[in-house]
Amino acid sequence: MVPDPGFPLTVEVGAATARLTGLSDHVVCTTPQPWALVSAVVPAPLAVVQSRSTARDALERAAASVPAAAEVVVGLGGGSSLDTAKYIAHSCGLGLISIPSILSADAAFTPSFGYREEGRVRYAGHVRPREVIVDPALIRQAPIGLGRAGVGDLLACYTALYDWRLASSAGRGEPWQPQAAEVGMRMLDDLEDRMPELVDLTDEGVAWLAEGLRTVGAARTASGRRLAEGSEHALAGALEWLSGRSFVHGSLIGFCVLVMSQVQGNDPERPERIVRGGLAGARADALGIDARLLARAFDVLPAYARSERLAPSVIDVVELSPELAAEVFAAAVAGIS
Repeated sequence: MVPDPGFPLTVEVGAATARLTGLSDHVVCTTPQPWALVSAVVPAPLAVVQSRSTARDALERAAASVPAAAEVVVGLGGGSSLDTAKYIAHSCGLGLISIPSILSADAAFTPSFGYREEGRVRYAGHVRPREVIVDPALIRQAPIGLGRAGVGDLLACYTALYDWRLASSAGRGEPWQPQAAEVGMRMLDDLEDRMPELVDLTDEGVAWLAEGLRTVGAARTASGRRLAEGSEHALAGALEWLSGRSFVHGSLIGFCVLVMSQVQGNDPERPERIVRGGLAGARADALGIDARLLARAFDVLPAYARSERLAPSVIDVVELSPELAAEVFAAAVAGIS
């Protein structure tokens, strides 16, 4: 049984401008590119809050800039805009409407907001949107790889489910939940079938990806995040921390699934097929990740997972040696060439 996400989802061409036109007493949290696509045809909001950073102090300044008359905050854009809008809604007690302009992550569909502190990504809060609006025409105006990068957040179920079962079998962490796991397994099966629609970002492909992110987000929240957060998310966090860079989230997670499926010995050919089929942004060269950076990440990963209090995973049982890092990096690159 799929948990109730707790908010309606509208997927329709033209829905973004239609919803913005019908609002009053609202602020829009966005970045210049998506705002330029709609600002000329919708009424002016009370304020436009530019999302420049998800560092904690930047989020606090963004919240302090919101006019007292505001009743609703609209997140319009990618993950940083949506997380900033969630932070503002949480701290200012405002209603939230999410309008993603790219489906590069699950930020529009999950209640916590991400922020950065001391170079590390943290999650806090519990903010459900009043509604999520996905406009396929708006999504298609972004670079197509960004529009569908959220495939990586669905692909995370592959390695996360392995880690969850591994830990549960050893009596560690949250007990295995067959119903939640079944949601992820079905999603992975459907994902392979839907790749042609996702490659072209058809209306049907956008609708499926949005609904998939909403479904997995709800199941992940209900299962304590284990459904779609395992060693692949731990590796992603370590790579961002070491490099000091912000990556396209879904693309980075896709790459980390390729790597950690190799570490797990978990039929890596399956995620490789999906990446080859249309998640080009998950390639190491596209992300700017080389073998040296991965080796550094492997070196710090066990300590990083402990310091972040991450759930038990394959990281706890496999020696992440420099030799293994070189081997899996080469295999991940070759597998999608």
